[in-house]
Amino acid sequence: MIKYEYGKRIKMMINREITLERRENTLSKLSSKYHERLENLEIRHSKQSEKFDKFHKRIREEKQNYERLEKLISDMKSRMQEAENEAQRCVADTLQQRQQLIHQLDQIHSLKLSTNTYINLNALPARIQGVFLQEKEDGYSWHPFCVEPLSHTPEELRNIIWGNCENAASYSEAWEHLVFRSVRALLQELVRSS
Repeated sequence: MIKYEYGKRIKMMINREITLERRENTLSKLSSKYHERLENLEIRHSKQSEKFDKFHKRIREEKQNYERLEKLISDMKSRMQEAENEAQRCVADTLQQRQQLIHQLDQIHSLKLSTNTYINLNALPARIQGVFLQEKEDGYSWHPFCVEPLSHTPEELRNIIWGNCENAASYSEAWEHLVFRSVRALLQELVRSS
């Protein structure tokens, strides 16, 4: 019996060894499959990481472009707003200047009629040119004049234009206030700038 027991034991040991080898083979196959899958996953992960990095980089670039464009748009909007405000201010200034000019021309027209002094406004500011109508008993006397404003004082202008007329002082003061003073200032400014 002992003989059989040794044989059984050896047979059992061999069977166990075979079973262990089979399990080892099965485990090695499973392990190789596992490692193969792991390697495939790592390759896929690296490819996806590369794609992700590319997309992320592209997103950053697009975001920077978007922020740059947004800043440019806001700058353009502010410039347009400034230009629009400037244009509105210029229009308002022009309208105000035009109203002042119309008012001044109305005053000049009234002054022409009341003083019988007619000045060629197109000749201004280079010269003061016109005619003074002096009322006399037998009608009107025409006194034409053409004067360079910077070469004469206000008193000389009064004598040249109205001569010895009895209202010469008041006429001169009104015309000096309305026209002659601004013409002189404009000419002096032109002379300084050139």
